[in-house]
Amino acid sequence: MARLSAPTVHDSRVSRRRFLGTAGAGVAGVLASGKAPAFGQSRELTFLTVASFVPETDKELKRQLDEWGAANKVKVRLDIIAHLQLVTKKASEVQARSGHDLTALGPGLGDADLYFDYLVDLNDVAADVAPKNGGWLNPNDYLIRGKWKLLPWWMPPFPMAVRTDLLEQLNEKNPDTWEDWLRIGKKGKAIGHPFGTALGHSADANVTLLSILWSYGGAYVAKDGRTVTINSKETRQAMDFVKRLYTEAMDQEVLAWDDASNNRCLNAGKCIAIHNPISAYESAKKDKVLVPGTQREIAEVIDHINTPRGPVDRKATTGYWCVGIWNFSKNQDLAKDFLRYHFQPDNLSKWVEAGRGFNMPFLANLTKHAVYKSDKQYRFIPEVAKVSVPPSWPGPTTAASQQVLDLYIIPDMFAQHATGKMTADQAIVWAEKEMQEIYAGRKRRP
Repeated sequence: MARLSAPTVHDSRVSRRRFLGTAGAGVAGVLASGKAPAFGQSRELTFLTVASFVPETDKELKRQLDEWGAANKVKVRLDIIAHLQLVTKKASEVQARSGHDLTALGPGLGDADLYFDYLVDLNDVAADVAPKNGGWLNPNDYLIRGKWKLLPWWMPPFPMAVRTDLLEQLNEKNPDTWEDWLRIGKKGKAIGHPFGTALGHSADANVTLLSILWSYGGAYVAKDGRTVTINSKETRQAMDFVKRLYTEAMDQEVLAWDDASNNRCLNAGKCIAIHNPISAYESAKKDKVLVPGTQREIAEVIDHINTPRGPVDRKATTGYWCVGIWNFSKNQDLAKDFLRYHFQPDNLSKWVEAGRGFNMPFLANLTKHAVYKSDKQYRFIPEVAKVSVPPSWPGPTTAASQQVLDLYIIPDMFAQHATGKMTADQAIVWAEKEMQEIYAGRKRRP
C-alpha cells in the first residue's frame, strides 16, 4: 500500500483568519456535496490468519483478497502469523477492542464460545455459502449456543504417513490398528527408525492422543458438555497403550516436539511413520529430499493410509480452523462480503488446489475435489475427514473444551504416565481435577 506523502510546508506562518477561512470553506463544501472528502472515504479491510504448512495456500488467499479489494476499491491487508501466536494475539485485540476486522479462530471451535460476546453473528453468511457448496458437512457441530459465531474454514485431516521401504524391510504391510503400529514401531525402533508422535505441548499431541483415547472407547467430557468423564477404565487402557508405544516404539525426544518436529523426523529419514497431515510429504516432494545415503527421493517411499482403528472405534480429530469477524470492527459489512467472495465454489476450489488437499473445507462438495484423485497420497484424506470429530466430542464445543486443549491437559496426562512419573490412576486423577476446575469456571486460560 502506497504511503501518502507529507505536504510541503511553504510558510509556517499561517494567520488565524486564513486558517478559519480555509477550514470553513472545506466544511461548506462537504455540506453542499453531501459527501465526506475523499481522504475520509478510504476503506481498509484487515485479515489476521495463521501461516499454513503449505505456503501456496496463503499465497492464494492473498491473491483472492487483493482481487476482491481491487474490484471493490478497498485497501486490504493480510497479516500472517505463526499459529502458536494466535491465542495471545486474539486476546490482546479483544482486550483493546481494536485490531483486525477478520480473524482466524482455532485450532478448535471453542474460540467462538470464549469470545461469543465479541464476534459478529454470521448466520446470514453461513446460509448464503452452504447451498452453493453442497451444504455444511456437520452443521450442528459448528453452532455455538445455537448461533453461527464463526464460519468453519478448513481442517487438515490426520492420516498416517509411513515409509514403505522400511515396511518392506521389516516384512510388514500397511497397518490398520493402533496395536499394529505398536508392533511395527517396535521393530522400526530396533533398526533405528522409531515411530513418531508428539507427547508434549503441541497441537499434534492433542490430536493424536485424543484419537487414541476415543479409539479405546474413552472420552474426557460427556454429551452434556459439563460432566467430566476422563476417569474410566477405557482411559486407563488407552494410557497403558501409549506407555507401551512410548517406551517400546518411540524416542524420548517426542516429549519436547513441536508441530514441525514429526515432519522433520520423517523427512530426515529417521521416523518409520508419523500421524500427521500431508505437509511432510509435500515439503519433501517440493525440496526433493533424499533418503539418507541414497539418490532416491524420500517422497517416493512415503505412503499415506487411514487413521488407525482402536479396539472400539476408528475416530480422529484435527485442528478446526475457522474465521470470524470482531464486532468492534468498523468494516463488518465489507468483511462479510469478502467471506462470501472467498467461499464461492470457484475460489474455494482454487484455494484447496493451491494447498494440494492439506486444507479441507467443511463443505460437502469440496470433499470430492479433483485434487484428492490427483495423487495417490491424497486418497485417504476424505476418508479420514469422515471419521473426524471436534476435539470436544462427544460434548459440544465450549470455552471450557477449548481450554482443555490450550492447557494441554490430555498430553500432560498421557506423558506423566508414559514416562513413569505417575501411575495411570495418579495421572487420571490429576487430569480429572484440572478439567473439573476448568468446567466449573475456576481455572483461567494461560
